[in-house]
Amino acid sequence: MCPEMHKVPGNSIKVLTKDAKQMVNGPYYCPKCRKELLQILGNVDKKEIYAVCKCGVNQQLTYAPVFQPIDYYNKFRDIWKKQTYGIIKH
Repeated sequence: MCPEMHKVPGNSIKVLTKDAKQMVNGPYYCPKCRKELLQILGNVDKKEIYAVCKCGVNQQLTYAPVFQPIDYYNKFRDIWKKQTYGIIKH
């Protein structure tokens, strides 16, 4: 037998969906200026992707057709950590 199920209020679902969309589409948290000003910009025709912030951070990333903007952001964060802190993944 299944335990008693309760319906999740509709307003909670809308809030979660809105937050998830913002997380995927940006803007993202910049590790240098510590503000949500970082954007992932790309030119699919030229296969160029950039992580750009108004504080001056600018990083070119490798294009992958299956990546979403959040994937590029995570890739940018990994590069930033390696350059700033010298962290090496094993």
